[in-house]
Amino acid sequence: MAVITVSKDFASGGRELGRLLAKKLGYHYVDKSLFQKIAEDLHVSEGTLESFEQSREYRISNLFSNAFSTSYIQRIVGYDKTVVEESDYQKSLEKLILGVAAEDNAVIIGRAAYYFLKDVEDSYRFRVVAPIDSRVKYAVERLGLSPSQARKIIEKKDKNQVWFRRSVCGEHFDSPLFFHLTLNTGVISLDKAVDMILSVVNE
Repeated sequence: MAVITVSKDFASGGRELGRLLAKKLGYHYVDKSLFQKIAEDLHVSEGTLESFEQSREYRISNLFSNAFSTSYIQRIVGYDKTVVEESDYQKSLEKLILGVAAEDNAVIIGRAAYYFLKDVEDSYRFRVVAPIDSRVKYAVERLGLSPSQARKIIEKKDKNQVWFRRSVCGEHFDSPLFFHLTLNTGVISLDKAVDMILSVVNE
């Protein structure tokens, strides 16, 4: 009985690893779909998110855009707030992650879950990284992008991710001490990475 977080670099294979891990353990796989509840908590519409996106260099609303479909946002929102407050977003995110963790038997992907669960008993926190060339190759093969498109998207995602993690976790957002293990999928296969995680969880 545990909760596992997978913090990942874009195109490092972390999401695929999480699915493999959840399947082997019989755990719930928690990714974008369940985080739609954040939009419900904040009562934000597409128009608000677009305005918010245009007002930042590195924008937290990119996370909303990736996580929620336009039709879903339009369906659940009864009114349009004029601004999305970062503190409100973070509180909603923390509440949701702690709620998922309380149910146990879950693999949570991304969203700084490692930070919110750092003091939670029976939580295991893993980070998945890879060199830029490996990530470009992964994006070309798995996402159908050209090498130049892949590199450009990866660089943008990395900047957004650094901003998001720093805003949520503080200046020490990148500390290796938050994690039980960091896995480099540029030098080990996803299957091997899953086995290594299982050895830690089952120790």
